[in-house]
Amino acid sequence: MNHEFELDGPLDRVTATEYASWFKALADATRVQIVTLLARRGEPVSVGEITAAVAVGQSTVSAHLKVLAEVRFVLAERRGTSAYYRINRACVERFPTAADIVMGRPAPSAPPPYPAIMPAAPAGILIRPMRPEDAEQVLAVYQAGLDTGQASFETAAPAWDAFDAAKLASHRFVAVDTASGRVAGWVAAAAVSGRCAYAGVIEHSVYVDPGWHRRGIGAALLGALIGSAEAAGIWTIQTGVFPENTASLRLHAMAGFRAVGTRERIGCHHGRWRDVILLERRARTG
Repeated sequence: MNHEFELDGPLDRVTATEYASWFKALADATRVQIVTLLARRGEPVSVGEITAAVAVGQSTVSAHLKVLAEVRFVLAERRGTSAYYRINRACVERFPTAADIVMGRPAPSAPPPYPAIMPAAPAGILIRPMRPEDAEQVLAVYQAGLDTGQASFETAAPAWDAFDAAKLASHRFVAVDTASGRVAGWVAAAAVSGRCAYAGVIEHSVYVDPGWHRRGIGAALLGALIGSAEAAGIWTIQTGVFPENTASLRLHAMAGFRAVGTRERIGCHHGRWRDVILLERRARTG
């Protein structure tokens, strides 16, 4: 998220979209009560306990928790067959700053352009390095993303040999459903240039199977990539996202990416000229 802005101008589009999703999520009294409860408890709370505390039906509470989880205000974890929810401490720090910024006040401090704690994988999901035997499932997830029309200018996933040759071996991961062994998503990166000056700059792609959307898998995959990149001395991770892909813009903003510009009408996709928002994330020392 870009915290550098002019006080007499509007927020950049990515940050404004992220903040709007936060305010929309809290535009309900029951959701405010739930967030208050979790923030004050400071520990995971069961759906049953939340239902009793806010005095509404369990199905209503579950619907509200889904909304709050989508913007990462709350985090879910499984304990046996039960779901427990806790406050996302990163949002406790960032939300007051967002309100200050929107109302024209400077941020009370200068938070770093990255989350203090990267999200863990959701229950039942294992994040591990990508292997050759994952090829078929990785490409299937890739194709499913391309078929949405919002992921890339590409329309068909490449053959595995081409994919494997283009992606850096040290910065590719898959999210695997431990129950079925199926690949639910992947992240991989490529070098942007062979020139020495760009040795620390990579460009990534992250894809999650449509059946696994909104479960925190994309955030966990980005966390794995960021960790491997920083450990290797990578100072910039970049990507391009269609403006209409608001879910991806929110995901990247929460992982510390900022918009650095828009390439207008840069390519024709299914007969339509489209813009691409350029995003980047700088390492702590970059």
